[in-house]
Amino acid sequence: MGEEKAEPSAEQLAAPELFNVRSMRDSDHKMNPERLSGKTAIVTGSSRGIGRAIALAMAREGANVVVNGREENARTVAEMIRNAGGKAIAVIADVAAEEDVHRMVEETLRVFGSTDILVNNAGGGGPPTLVEDIDVSAWEREMRINLTGAFLCSRAVIPEMKKKRWGRIINMSSQAGRSGSELAGIIYASAKAGLLGFNRQLARQVAPYGILVNAVAPGVILSGERIEKKWRKRADAERQEMLKAIPLGRLGKPEEVAPVAVFLASDDASYITGAVIDVNGGRFMM
Repeated sequence: MGEEKAEPSAEQLAAPELFNVRSMRDSDHKMNPERLSGKTAIVTGSSRGIGRAIALAMAREGANVVVNGREENARTVAEMIRNAGGKAIAVIADVAAEEDVHRMVEETLRVFGSTDILVNNAGGGGPPTLVEDIDVSAWEREMRINLTGAFLCSRAVIPEMKKKRWGRIINMSSQAGRSGSELAGIIYASAKAGLLGFNRQLARQVAPYGILVNAVAPGVILSGERIEKKWRKRADAERQEMLKAIPLGRLGKPEEVAPVAVFLASDDASYITGAVIDVNGGRFMM
């Protein structure tokens, strides 16, 4: 009788390739301009996590990329793109601040001359909290980051898109806004659900101008330190139960979300608007 193999832990099941994903820091990973060549993409909240993965993926497809964040990490991501042969600038801006959004769009036009693609990715939320324990300032702050920011950024880029009669707006929602989530709080879920309503209505408004508006709703993605901490705080048995609810049996990685955004930004998605694409391993099916 041979030794029995130990069952994989919830950590290993969550994302087995988490620390083995190739990044643009690899010396042999050069740009290969393809589907987005000649387009300019603003990716908000792209200094880390899913936004960072989208920015790098769009750069690999030939887009000029505006890396946005409220942290200096945005400059690092832009530098990675340039070092790999792409074109990118970093704009440190708060998408919930109207003046910052205007400055970001003006800088994009000054450097690249167009605003073809907008990815409304900036967002975030606190831990699950009972509704009676939430104060108004916390509610408004989280709503501004996750929902108002998407409105401000979309409003700022649409005039240029209308002039060209071509544009792509991609709203990064969440499984939390579709069906709820074990890791998300009620404010975050409400904002992400609101973003889906915004997505549908905006798609109807701007379709006559050749502007397509779609949403992506990721499930639990190990996208950075904040999410990883939330995940690891759970007891192993609880994590195993959460993984059992996902048909693919693991959590996702940012690199599995980014290609969906690239697809929606490209001409391959030329007859898709007002849609929501779920990226959740089968956790939510509709």
